[in-house]
Amino acid sequence: MLALALAGCGAGRCGGDASAPMSLEERRALPGVIAFVSERAPQRDVWLVRPSGGESQLTRAPEDEYPVAPSPDGAAMLVVSAAEVGGLHLEQLWLVPLGGGPRVKVTEPRGRARNPSWAPDGSWLVVESDARGFSDVVRQAPRADAEVLELATAREGNFEPSVSPDGTRVVFVSSRDGDPELYVMKADGTDVRRLTHFHREDMVPRWSPDGQWISFLSDREGRTRLYVMKPDGTQLRPVSGSATVGEEREPAWSPDGRKLAFVAASKDTKARIWVVDVAGGEPVALTRGQAVDDQPAWSPEGKHLVFASDRTGDVELFLMRADGSGQTRLTTSQGADWLPRWFIPRKPPSPDAGSP
Repeated sequence: MLALALAGCGAGRCGGDASAPMSLEERRALPGVIAFVSERAPQRDVWLVRPSGGESQLTRAPEDEYPVAPSPDGAAMLVVSAAEVGGLHLEQLWLVPLGGGPRVKVTEPRGRARNPSWAPDGSWLVVESDARGFSDVVRQAPRADAEVLELATAREGNFEPSVSPDGTRVVFVSSRDGDPELYVMKADGTDVRRLTHFHREDMVPRWSPDGQWISFLSDREGRTRLYVMKPDGTQLRPVSGSATVGEEREPAWSPDGRKLAFVAASKDTKARIWVVDVAGGEPVALTRGQAVDDQPAWSPEGKHLVFASDRTGDVELFLMRADGSGQTRLTTSQGADWLPRWFIPRKPPSPDAGSP
């Protein structure tokens, strides 16, 4: 769940401080709600919490469930439901209305459906599916009876699709030419173009919200680092410079597309959250100390972050300002809380949300 990570700020600057936690008044002014996984019950469920506190349970299925992404209109949360059936690990997608009412099945329980990415208008999404015995990238409307369009079908495997902010292109990983490399195609599966050419593993491509960059992780330098490039594959470079050592992961774009938050990790059992300006400059360490700090997610206005940390002995959610100050514990359950997703719902979630 939470990987191990990095000591020292290296060549980068150390942000954050021992400042007082954010006041309740400041937290009440923050927009939206945060979806997260909680292990406070026998299985993993999706819960919601406001920045000012106050939690509610969104899913109550017998299977483990995880939040993926809210629908673009903020009316529902897309969740992954995972279960072991007949010795097989199955992953199925559901759309859970936040205003109450029955959930909508998005994919049938055949193999694993994972890494979904929404079209900007919410009318369709792309999904990594191994229903045919190998990983395809498919496109469909958000319901199980919808027609499925196969976009990338190389039998060597196609993974981790991400739809561009304008809905015209999809970037994805494919092993069709040997090593996992990044490719981009039109949203109908045509005009496939290879973007990276290196004999190691490139993975987790994500568009910047403004569509100007694609971020991804790669082990091309012998350790996993965070890179960016233009959508045509040019201007490819690491964003962390010489500031960090060890493995980098969990990249998260700021809403304006100008910054990336990420985690740097190594074997010394410490993890830190960093932020870097994509235009240039050294990364800044937002968290420090002996804790494992992980999974940063931006607030909708881009001025705050939520993250998971084991600094209290259990894994809980914490808030902080975008400069690392005001670090504040948000959840206090008995059982790990992690995988935060911060978004603005169309209307306040109903107590009946997530009903079968």
